[in-house]
This record gives sequence, C-alpha cells and structure tokens, in this order.
Amino acid sequence: MRYEITDYGLIGPIDGLNVISLIVATVNRLDELDRLMVSLDSQTYRDFEVIVVDQNPDERVVPLLQRHPGLSIRHLRSARGLSRARNTGLPFAKGKIIAFPDDDCWYPKDLLAIVNAWFDDHVEFDGLFSCLCDADNNPVGPRWPERGCLCTKQFILDRALSTCGFLRRQITDAIGAFDERMGLGADSQYQSGEETDYYLRPQKLGFRMWFEPSVRVHHPSLHSPDRLRRSTYSFARSSGYVMRAHGFTWWSLATRLTRSMGGALISLLKGDTGNVIIYLLRSAGLLRGYVLGPRDMARLSPRQD
Repeated sequence: MRYEITDYGLIGPIDGLNVISLIVATVNRLDELDRLMVSLDSQTYRDFEVIVVDQNPDERVVPLLQRHPGLSIRHLRSARGLSRARNTGLPFAKGKIIAFPDDDCWYPKDLLAIVNAWFDDHVEFDGLFSCLCDADNNPVGPRWPERGCLCTKQFILDRALSTCGFLRRQITDAIGAFDERMGLGADSQYQSGEETDYYLRPQKLGFRMWFEPSVRVHHPSLHSPDRLRRSTYSFARSSGYVMRAHGFTWWSLATRLTRSMGGALISLLKGDTGNVIIYLLRSAGLLRGYVLGPRDMARLSPRQD
C-alpha cells in the first residue's frame, strides 16, 4: 500500500520547453544524494527538473534539497520499492526526455548538454544509453562495447541499466509503468529485473535505442565481493524470469548457465572459493527464475502498467 504522496512544491524555476526530467528514488542515502545534487547544480545545460521520490521515514532529505535553490526540484513520497518510487514520479514529469538516475550516481558537468544535443541530432532514435564509469572514468558494471551500436534485445538484457538510460517522452507514454512486482524493495524475492523489463518493452514495440560509449555517467563499482555475495542469487533469479517473460530461448539460458559454470570451474582451479560460490549462485538463480518465475509472478498482484 502506498503512502500518501506529498508534493513539497518546486524549489527554483523551470524555463523553456526542452525540459529533461530526472526521476531519483532515494532511501537511506544522504552523502550520495548530495553528491548527485552537486553534480546537477554544475550542469552547463539548465533546462531540467529533478523529481526526488523519498522513501525515508522522516524529513532527512529536506534540508539537503533546500541547499540547492538553483535546481528545479519536486519532492514526493512513496512506499518502499524502487519500481513504486519511479512510478510515483513518472506522472509528474514534464520533460521531453526522461531519465532515472540512481541516488548514488553523479553526472559530468556537460552530460545533460550532450544528451540534449544528441537527441536533437538523432531524430531517428527514441532512446540513448550511456556508459557507466567510476570516478576515474574506468568502466564499471557490464562489459561495454568500445563503439556505438544499436540496442538489440540481447544488448538490453546484458547492459540496459536504468542509470544510463535516457528516453524520449513517447517511449514512457507508450510503455507505461515499471512492474512493481520486481526491483529493490518489491514485495517479492525478485529484487531486480524491473529495469531490464522496462527497456525491453519499447524494443518489442519497435522503438529504436542507441548505445554511445562516449557519453558517461559516474557510479561506484557494482562488483564489490560483499555486494555480489549478497545479491547475486536474487538478481540472477530476476534475470531468469525476465528472459522467460520476453521470449529468450532455452538456448539463451543454456549459454548463460554454461558461462557461469565455466567461471565456477576456473575459480575452483584457482582456489578462489568465494567466486565459485558466486558463480554457482548465479547459475541456480537463473535456472530457478526461468523455470518457476512465471508461476511466482502469477501469485503476486498484477503489474502496474
């Protein structure tokens, strides 16, 4: 059940018609959220709004937001769950371009100017994906292509992170909401996969999206051992379900399982038992999500779209 949504109003004006809407879900992070806001305050392109969807139990983020009067900020509240938060923010977005930055990412100062110009210059595309890099500009997350490419179904499955995605308004209008049965904080054991599902839907409808490695968003490493041990099974389970839901074949699943089992074997030969466990968890999660995910989802509340 949702909390009542409270709109704290706008802090700072929005000028012009070429607005970019940034929907930021946040919980239990202040320093990271402030780093993001500082990076937004430094943007050379100024025609954007920030919709902060707050899932904290108190008013801890209000003073932080008030320290950035130069930004156009709308402060909303929602119940826990990343998909719920983004669905709460979407109806308030005014932008021609919509993005979903994580509360622990941050933007280079010219990012939004580059994104806005890219969409103006590439009317044939409906979405843009950037590369994800750490503070030293080293790529983090999946293995990113060295050259720009069309976002195929396989690309989206492997690499479509919401932090990196920028969509024209017609995509978000066409595909609707995130599936609230999935994602961090969802009332299920499927604690990821919602963003992959979200970006596979426009691909299925024929929208065209492009990956451009020269466009970069900053984010801490996604591959810390503690994070992998904690989340690998749940995330793999979600990925397996999304593969099944979007028509990826058993052969596609077998290819992923083979890679994971090969990684486990190589790690075993190296004596790296920690990685052996992670690879085995990934294999088990993928298989379980692909086989039993549709049954699990059928028992949950209907998707919100």
